[in-house]
Amino acid sequence: MSQTTLRRRVAAGFTAVATAVGLMAGAPGVASAQSDLSAGSGSNDPPPPAPPAMAPAAVNENPVNNRGWMRPDSTGHCDPDLGAQSWVQFCDVWSPSMNRNIRVQIQPSSHGGNGGLYLLDGLRARDDWNAWTRDAQAHRSFLMDNVTLVMPVGGQVSFYSDWERPINLGGNLLEYKWETFLTEELPGYLQRHFGVSPNNNAIAGLSMGGSAAATLAAHHRDQFKQVSVFSGYMNPTAPGMYSMIPLAMFDQCKCDPFAMWGLPGSPAWGYNDPLLNVDRLRDIPMYLTAGSAIPGQYDQPSSLQAVFNTFNGIILEGLSRGSTIAFQNVINSGANRATFEYRTTGIHGWGYWNDDLIAAKPQILGALRG
Repeated sequence: MSQTTLRRRVAAGFTAVATAVGLMAGAPGVASAQSDLSAGSGSNDPPPPAPPAMAPAAVNENPVNNRGWMRPDSTGHCDPDLGAQSWVQFCDVWSPSMNRNIRVQIQPSSHGGNGGLYLLDGLRARDDWNAWTRDAQAHRSFLMDNVTLVMPVGGQVSFYSDWERPINLGGNLLEYKWETFLTEELPGYLQRHFGVSPNNNAIAGLSMGGSAAATLAAHHRDQFKQVSVFSGYMNPTAPGMYSMIPLAMFDQCKCDPFAMWGLPGSPAWGYNDPLLNVDRLRDIPMYLTAGSAIPGQYDQPSSLQAVFNTFNGIILEGLSRGSTIAFQNVINSGANRATFEYRTTGIHGWGYWNDDLIAAKPQILGALRG
């Protein structure tokens, strides 16, 4: 490791931790809680109040007949998502690297455009649907836009990366090769059946998915033209994160967290650290957000469990804000195309991430061609 990289890692890491500690000290304390990098991210807990759904469009939602037919998939044909509606389909896409079908929710573009927007979930990603369609309103927010939404299902604790060893989930030993799937296997399927160009995509995510979105964009510049990070962890190699990330993963999956990137300090940790890959992100449009860790409009706990979740959300958002500021300090040392928005209130929760996606939408659409 070069001296420059070492100095950057240490300085940015201490900035992130110091900022997070300061934020948490000023936030309302309600109880002791265990940190898990994904409060509200597709968990079994009751979701926070969702923003009001958009009113049904008064215009034709399928003007060029690009949406109303089920595409072929590995099991025959995709299925309509009756829960989300809005032309969203469930498609099973075969992954050779993971040796199984991966379910993906896809909303075809309104006018047959070739742009795609990948939306990544949080640490507690479920196996039945992507939370962007249940805990947020992504499919409604982009209903009349000429971009295909691509929402992979599953991948809890994965950081959407290629793991060094298989993961044991409930006694099932699974290959986790999410980077390979999202960048080598899925694009061909999307191009054949949905007309999405492999070279005209944006990628966005919250929490774990936000960190992964930045990492994937950094390493696959030919695929992604814009990246949005909402409450992400932009410096996984910062002091303390070598412990916090594995503990959060184990709390969720009861699996070996070091099967992901190896032991702390291994090269894969640096490969998946957005701050250490900042030079690869300077010339790509970025939209990054973090809350203040002060409860806001979507935080009105009415039970003991909700109070516990709120406290978790305060901690997690404080850590996210600290690492986002650290990333901003580093990327601002040179020319870049990043936009940072810091909410005056808000903890780690879906109501805020839904608003963040709507705010990022102009930049997302502006970066996509065709």
